[in-house]
Amino acid sequence: MKKQIQKKWLSWLKRRMPVLKEVQLHQRNIFILPSKFGVFFSLLNIFLFVLGINYQNNLVIILSTFCFSLFMTTMLMCYQNMAGLLIRPVTRQEYTAGQLLSIECHLSAKDIKHSVVLNYKQEPELTINSIDHQKSISITLSKRSRGTKRLPRLILSSQYPLGLFKAWANLEFEQDIVVFPAPLSYVETLTSLEQSEGKHSSRKITSGDSFSGLEPYREGESLKRVAWKQLAQGKGMLSKQFDQTLGEPQWLDINEIEGHNLEIKISHLAYLVEHFSIKNQPYGLKLNQHVLAVSTGNIHRHQALTLLANYGKSL
Repeated sequence: MKKQIQKKWLSWLKRRMPVLKEVQLHQRNIFILPSKFGVFFSLLNIFLFVLGINYQNNLVIILSTFCFSLFMTTMLMCYQNMAGLLIRPVTRQEYTAGQLLSIECHLSAKDIKHSVVLNYKQEPELTINSIDHQKSISITLSKRSRGTKRLPRLILSSQYPLGLFKAWANLEFEQDIVVFPAPLSYVETLTSLEQSEGKHSSRKITSGDSFSGLEPYREGESLKRVAWKQLAQGKGMLSKQFDQTLGEPQWLDINEIEGHNLEIKISHLAYLVEHFSIKNQPYGLKLNQHVLAVSTGNIHRHQALTLLANYGKSL
């Protein structure tokens, strides 16, 4: 029953407030109701009015009338404090799984706004004491797994000036973000491309052939790279590192990555994409039926990481 009510509520919200890139608050998207303190205040006011009528006490009746006027004036001021506020969230192009997400939000209004609270649904609240015409803020969201995500609704609320009323807006924006897989170090046998007479063929070569030193062992790395001699000497788990000396194009094939855990293999490929992008070395990506042709550059890197982020996910 609760899910059906929530589903109908969200459906009504979408009809009343369509998904946009930016939203200006007005009477159609601002909701206002008495707060808990406001309900208590109104009940107390009713009690005072009944008490004044019953005992024919003009002073109590005047006090009750004043409180009622204050109650209604506060409602108008609370609404006016939200009306006219323009909200435009801006997402960064890159997010990584396992890290906090930061959404920049631009707020602007003709008049000064006070005590506005922003938060995405089921996320911590951020209170802005004053918005003087224009303001940019950063809202932090909890960690997300890899893939294309639709951000939850952004909720703006205010109980200015006296906390008797709460005005809020429940907004949805065009905010689909791609969360890239977290890179996990991997240096193993890769497939290199050789070009001969305009055609590409592949052969196996070693990606690192010059010993460069030892680093702490990372979970998921092949045991072939463990420095067993140092382990026997009680120096802990260390991993042998080799310099990359390849200049040929590379095929990054998920079936050539050791292991059975899909998420770890994808993290290894994300590491290799970043590695070859830094070296400006051409590479292609093979994820079974999904193939990204060999290329270089930041656009190619973004396409590769996006493909990795959405691999095995239902969009």
